[in-house]
Amino acid sequence: MAVRSWWSSRRANAQIDRFVAAVNSGRALVADATAYEAPEAPHGVAGVLEVHDDHVHFKANSELTASDGGWHTSRAQITEVRDGDEPGELVIAFRAPGPFQAVVVTPVMHADKWRTLVTG
Repeated sequence: MAVRSWWSSRRANAQIDRFVAAVNSGRALVADATAYEAPEAPHGVAGVLEVHDDHVHFKANSELTASDGGWHTSRAQITEVRDGDEPGELVIAFRAPGPFQAVVVTPVMHADKWRTLVTG
């Protein structure tokens, strides 16, 4: 049983290391986010937005420890990336239908890459 735990831990650590390397290099983007059902909605869902290759994934804070779940879409569904109301915020708007029309992120790294997410 100890071997199984050790091996699972090693695999998980290797996956985390690969993800951190991808984020540090800008190949993947990750930021705290708030998703809104409508752009003018007063309350959003707090969570994390990840972008890797063509894949966009939002997970609410309550879903972060789950191995699946969240909202998945592609970069092609992004219609606009613009400055938000607060300094450093970016608003990412999505095509309908979908559970969220906009996600507000505050990137710590690679803000320039977040701004270029629109694929046309």
